[in-house]
Amino acid sequence: MERFVRQFVLPMITTKTWRDICEIGASRGESTDCLLTLPDVAVTVVDPCLDLDLKARYANDVRVQVWKGNSLDVLPVLNSSYDCILIDGDHNWYTVYNELRHITERELLRRGGMVFLHDVEWPYGRRDMYYQPDTIPPEYRHGYAQKGIVRGCSGLSDDSQFNSDFYNAVEEGGSRNGVLTAIEDFLCRYQGEYRFFRIRGQFGLGVIHYRDNRSKDSAVTLFVLHAMVHNLITWPQRIAKTHLPSVYSLLKVALRRA
Repeated sequence: MERFVRQFVLPMITTKTWRDICEIGASRGESTDCLLTLPDVAVTVVDPCLDLDLKARYANDVRVQVWKGNSLDVLPVLNSSYDCILIDGDHNWYTVYNELRHITERELLRRGGMVFLHDVEWPYGRRDMYYQPDTIPPEYRHGYAQKGIVRGCSGLSDDSQFNSDFYNAVEEGGSRNGVLTAIEDFLCRYQGEYRFFRIRGQFGLGVIHYRDNRSKDSAVTLFVLHAMVHNLITWPQRIAKTHLPSVYSLLKVALRRA
């Protein structure tokens, strides 16, 4: 997420002179620190602080307010509205869908604002992952296991170490499974209110723009064009990484030595 924040989110915040930002899922604060390189922002962080005590980390920064708790407990009690919202928390359908629902129903995002969501591509675009499985109602929770994920395989693998420490849904795809599925289901419910596009690579960034039909926004148009160009020029690299991983790894090593 940090690379997307530097390359896409910070320039958009600067162009739009946005000030009020909400970050859902901050982990150790890497993306938060990126946001704080801008002098005139106020950042509300929502995070259970499982990786780090973010309240202590930002105790001396008046620009940061930390709400310690799970997003679905905190969002219903927030009384502010924000120019943009970053979501990189619990990567499962139930959490993401209801985060977006709360944002809409409580009017937490101002018109013309954006929601940036990480992990809309493989491995969690179409597969749930649960940081705390017990917080997900059983009827919305897929079978899960602490096993690795292999690209192109629906099931989990005993041999793969990729994300094997996480509680991953045992099967990929199907209804109510994954971050991208949650976004699509949300957009179906609120048709016409939002536009959505993806920035490819680095597990993918989804961007939801809350339409403001009162005026045309050239900054948003330029942002979309920037995303399209990025997707186009990184396409060969993404194809090589996905379909020719051994060749891709060798090329990376060769380029580093060059």
